[in-house]
Amino acid sequence: MKKSALFSVIMALIIAMSFNASADDNKKDRKERPKFTPEQMATMRAQRIAENLKLDDATTNKFVETYKAYLNEQHEIFAKYGKEMKEGKKGDKKQKTDAEVEKEILDQIAMSRAQLDLREKYYKKFRTFLNPKQIKAVYNQEKKNMGKMRDEKSRRGGHPGMDGKPGNGQMPPMPQPKDGGNYQKAVN
Repeated sequence: MKKSALFSVIMALIIAMSFNASADDNKKDRKERPKFTPEQMATMRAQRIAENLKLDDATTNKFVETYKAYLNEQHEIFAKYGKEMKEGKKGDKKQKTDAEVEKEILDQIAMSRAQLDLREKYYKKFRTFLNPKQIKAVYNQEKKNMGKMRDEKSRRGGHPGMDGKPGNGQMPPMPQPKDGGNYQKAVN
C-alpha cells in the first residue's frame, strides 16, 4: 500500500515538473520571436493580401503602399476616438450624467462616420488599380483579420466577451419570438 502511494506521489511530481519545463520552453519561444514594428506588420499584412489576390508586381507595389496608408489613417481614427471611448467606459455606468452618456454616443457616431469616410476614400483609391471583386476580397480579409484579433484578445482574457463573461467573445443568444414566427412581429 505504501509503495503504491509513494509511486503515485513520484508520478505526480514527474508530471508537474514536465508541465513546468514545457511552460519554460513556451516562454523562451516567445522571447526569441522577432519583434516587428507597426510599419513592418502593415507591410506584411498588405503583402499577404496582395498574394491572396494574385496581383502582379506593379499592382502589388501600388496596393501595399495604398493599404499601408489606409491602415495608418485607420489607426489614427482608433487612437483619436478609441481613447475617448475607453475613458468614457471607466467608472460605474449608473453614476454617469446624461451629458456624459450623450457625449459617448456622439463620439461613437463620429468614429463610425470617420471610419465610413475613410473606407469610401480608399475605395476610390483602390478602384484605380483593383476591380470591385478584388476590393471586396480585401474588405473580407480585413474583416476576417479583425475577427481573429478579437478572438485572440478574448482568448487571452484581454476583455470580457459581449455577454459580459470573461474571455467568451460570443454574442448572447437572440431572443426568440414566442409564437414561432417572424422576430420583427414579436418585437412590434
